[in-house]
Amino acid sequence: MTSVEFRKKTGMKYFGYLVALMTFLFGAEYFIMKYAFPEYLFPLLIAIPLFFILTGFFSIRFVYTDPSVSVAKLMGLKTLKILISIVIILLYVILIKEQSASFLFSFLYYFLTYLAFETWMIYAINKKKSTKKDEQQ
Repeated sequence: MTSVEFRKKTGMKYFGYLVALMTFLFGAEYFIMKYAFPEYLFPLLIAIPLFFILTGFFSIRFVYTDPSVSVAKLMGLKTLKILISIVIILLYVILIKEQSASFLFSFLYYFLTYLAFETWMIYAINKKKSTKKDEQQ
């Protein structure tokens, strides 16, 4: 298997995991909020998991499956994600203002879950890369 094939296969696998995770989390959160706390539902609830799926797609496709990615590039990407997240939170709180606390808690819920997933994914990809290098030597 060539490096490009490995990247595509690995990237699609982890993207599938990400979509499944975000779908499950959204379904659970929506069900709980709709039936237990309907007063905390807000109109842009679906936008939060979609944001993390979109950023996850670009991260997986262009950075994490790249065999020559540097630590500086990884840290730059993480910093960019945090800054974009802060901008989204500020825009929602300042412009929309509807259920701001609910939005903040939901965003934090997805952000921490995505952070754990991302860390696990980087570890798993790097473990596979190092195992592949060991087998070739």
